[in-house]
Amino acid sequence: MSVQSLEVRLGDVRVGHLTHYPDEKTIFAVDEAYIGMGSARPILSLSLARPNDDAASEELLRDERHKSASVKAPPFFSNLLPEGGLRTRIAQSLKVHEEREFLLLAALGADLPGAVILNPADTPEYLRFKRGAANVSTSDEASPLKFSLGGMQMKFSMLRQGERYTLNMGTQLGNYIVKPPSRDFAALPRVEAATMETARAVGIDVPEVLLLPPEQIDGLPDMGAYPQGEAFYAIRRFDRSEDTGGGRIHAEDFAQVFNLRPSQKYGRVNYEMIAQTLLRYAGGLSDLKEMARRLAFNVLIGNGDAHIKNWSLIYDNPTRPRLAPAYDLVSTVAYTTHDTSIALNMAGVRRFDAITLDTFAALFARIGLHDRIQEEMLAEVRATIKRVRAAWESSFAAASVPDDLVRKVAAHIGGSSLVG
Repeated sequence: MSVQSLEVRLGDVRVGHLTHYPDEKTIFAVDEAYIGMGSARPILSLSLARPNDDAASEELLRDERHKSASVKAPPFFSNLLPEGGLRTRIAQSLKVHEEREFLLLAALGADLPGAVILNPADTPEYLRFKRGAANVSTSDEASPLKFSLGGMQMKFSMLRQGERYTLNMGTQLGNYIVKPPSRDFAALPRVEAATMETARAVGIDVPEVLLLPPEQIDGLPDMGAYPQGEAFYAIRRFDRSEDTGGGRIHAEDFAQVFNLRPSQKYGRVNYEMIAQTLLRYAGGLSDLKEMARRLAFNVLIGNGDAHIKNWSLIYDNPTRPRLAPAYDLVSTVAYTTHDTSIALNMAGVRRFDAITLDTFAALFARIGLHDRIQEEMLAEVRATIKRVRAAWESSFAAASVPDDLVRKVAAHIGGSSLVG
């Protein structure tokens, strides 16, 4: 195998090169021209930048740690790839081992999460992937799945055109993520839609979500493999602009921020660390207030899966991020009696039934909030609790969530230590 290299672009800006060697080592090298942009450079990852401190940012960009890996890609790039069934399907169609991440990235480089684009380094300029346009493959044997989406659950990037949703076949970027119904978890699209609509009702920033009949979906492989007559779940992609060109908006999840692999999404980071990052390098107190709403919501609705890959930053401002809209919110307690805790430690506590207002106060104190600011945050938590209790039943009814699942959610909410 020869040396292969991909040019790493952030929209129209070349950041560096990702190079794969015959010994299966992959190295990310940052371009001097990108470093030389100084404080005007768009941020690829907060792991490589400190907003408003260019000397610290340059030091991180030149630091060789976390920029190489064997077989797999360096952590930032590894987190651009799917996990689970979607990864297996793509790898099988490409006839490569699913752990050989450079080859997966090379095949999917035109349509990755956020605004990252990976071009073969020897591709002529006029053929390179451009903002808002994916690679057009001319191979009849190419994989029909030309996109990458993070996460374990099967999902597809689809383009909404009127009332139709079409699988991204490489000619345009998808603007919705569509999840099929599950054979393992009954009515999962309905529960996820209901959870997200409850979040919207209580003031949490969420994208548009929809329940789609299968008749509105075109081009999905193996439609017969999914439970028949069940709705599909769709959510608007916040990393794709709403203009007709479908431009890219950069985003990254907190596994990328902390240089962790997808397999480390539960145990290495706590909510305090995420909160400190938002306070120092992202949207500050407004992001913290939004995070407080989401934490109160997750505890009360029973979402035990808010791990670091389900928290993201979005770069509306290319030089300073903010907390991205919420996604993948689902009441996991509807499906198991063993789901008794949140995904990460919160002021040293994880069990749902042990989290109280004092837990939130301890979290806020640990990140340096005191007096009036801490009380404002606690007031937002109290208000969110009231709004969840007032809104959740109507949202679950509107989504036609089955009664047995509704009863499990009701029992969890009724037994929460936050309700009093």
